[in-house]
Amino acid sequence: MKSGTETTGDTNLTTVGQVGGSFTSGLKIQQTVTTPDYSTPKRAARGTYTFAFTGADGKPVSVSNLAFTVTDIDSTAGDFWDVVELSGAFSSTAASGVTGTGTTDSPATAASSNTAFADTTSSAGNLNVTYQAPTSSVTLTYWSNAQTYSRVDRSQGIYIAGMRFSVIANNC
Repeated sequence: MKSGTETTGDTNLTTVGQVGGSFTSGLKIQQTVTTPDYSTPKRAARGTYTFAFTGADGKPVSVSNLAFTVTDIDSTAGDFWDVVELSGAFSSTAASGVTGTGTTDSPATAASSNTAFADTTSSAGNLNVTYQAPTSSVTLTYWSNAQTYSRVDRSQGIYIAGMRFSVIANNC
């Protein structure tokens, strides 16, 4: 797994305009499988992204009421089938095109193997996530459950939108 696309370089972790039908910008997480053949490595080829909260001194701090939306969880037959897992204890609400809760035991994934949604205007691929308890970091694991590849590029992308949280007073 590598950051970015197979051919156009690394456009991962960039902010883009409206995503997930939310009229807000999002952080783009884009990656591609790098195995030399068109196998289906599934979870063996995954990206792991950690959102860590730190104070001005660089030390970890806890936040509460962390909430965000993972958008564009979708699929295209013969190309990719997004799967998202999040760490920690959280609650989630999946949109109509997503199954699962976003845990390792119940990953959030597109409801079928050929369900592509418009990145900017569709909310059908959204997973709304809320962490009630204080947390200092969240790890997102992202991979493809594609059953076959049809020799197209193997890039896949999701977005993180609307991240908000409360600072815990004793962190100041």
